[in-house]
Amino acid sequence: MPAPRTLGRSPGDALRREQADVGVVCARLAGGVFTVASALHLLTLDAPGLLAALPTLLLLAAAAVVLLVGSRSGPGGALAVIIGTALGLAALAASLAPGIDGTIPAVIGGVTMIASMALPSALFAIGAVRRLPLIALTGMVPVLLLALAATRESGRGFYVALSVVVCWAVLTAAARWIAASVERAQVGTARLRTAHAAERRSSESEARRRYDARLLHDTILGTLTLVAHRGEGVPPDTVQAQAAADLGLLRRLGRPGADEGRRADSGSGSDSVPLPAAFAALERRFEAVGLEITWHTTGERGAADRPLAPSALDALVRAAGECLENVRRHAGVLSVDVTVAEDHETVRVAVSDAGRGFAPDEVPAGRLGLAESVRARIDAVGGDVRVFSAPGSGTTVLLSVPR
Repeated sequence: MPAPRTLGRSPGDALRREQADVGVVCARLAGGVFTVASALHLLTLDAPGLLAALPTLLLLAAAAVVLLVGSRSGPGGALAVIIGTALGLAALAASLAPGIDGTIPAVIGGVTMIASMALPSALFAIGAVRRLPLIALTGMVPVLLLALAATRESGRGFYVALSVVVCWAVLTAAARWIAASVERAQVGTARLRTAHAAERRSSESEARRRYDARLLHDTILGTLTLVAHRGEGVPPDTVQAQAAADLGLLRRLGRPGADEGRRADSGSGSDSVPLPAAFAALERRFEAVGLEITWHTTGERGAADRPLAPSALDALVRAAGECLENVRRHAGVLSVDVTVAEDHETVRVAVSDAGRGFAPDEVPAGRLGLAESVRARIDAVGGDVRVFSAPGSGTTVLLSVPR
């Protein structure tokens, strides 16, 4: 069974359309400029010669206006190339009129520029056509004959013919090169888009992996640690409730559509939870496992009325929670001070304990707690983390996030 045909434009259609648009723009610009230059040659004639060449000048002026004025691409642009070329061809034929002296250099120069530059500029518009050389040859022959006829008495027919042949050949090659350049540009753009999509997928996958690692570290690993220590000092109901919550999290992350669950767990929704309510839940969680938290709050007048972005609030609460978990597991004390300071631009949280402390520079790079669950989480929302600690001197972690 043949594959169904898809509706819409194919990449080949888009390429041909782009080649045509670029070619039309080049044809109009080049044709218009060379047409104006041809007219300037004839404007150097004396009064009788200028009067005799007036029909040619008017036709060239009309061609220049058509080519240089208006939209330069699309169907209208292609029609302008056709009309401008026809007017240029008529101007070349008008140079055969009696009274125009074909031996005057200004006439020879004007005729030669029309025949060898202004008219073949139309080839840019069809640079992608397979039979371009045949079309160019077919168009060049009558133009060459008209140019030779207009300058037959000058004795410079050979140079006029040479100029016409060479310029038509050069412009044909240039038209083909421009069409090929458009194709190369499209191929390069497609490759860049493919590479960008692959990089984006890789970045998203890495972000999901790091998020899941942080989430599992902050929740399930803590529960397993309690279980490993047989829940010493923690009521059994608390351990069971925490394990049930972790199991629910695992189920959400393992189901199809887990990204929506991640966004919900990360607090990236549109509703903003007040700062006190978010930390109240954190307090209940850690007091249930035996950690005594002393809270301190300070802030500028009216700062609390400005809501904190949900993503920043989630990062701040989860990072603070990891700091509290580190106190419970590593500090050797069960009391901690948490200071929340707010101003109109920033929210800061300081978590301080008087425990055994540590050397921050000696923390292994592969440890998830401080590197991922605290620093990476705060960095992701444009915040900052500072750690002050030394062995035997306790630890203070300062978290700050912008509003």
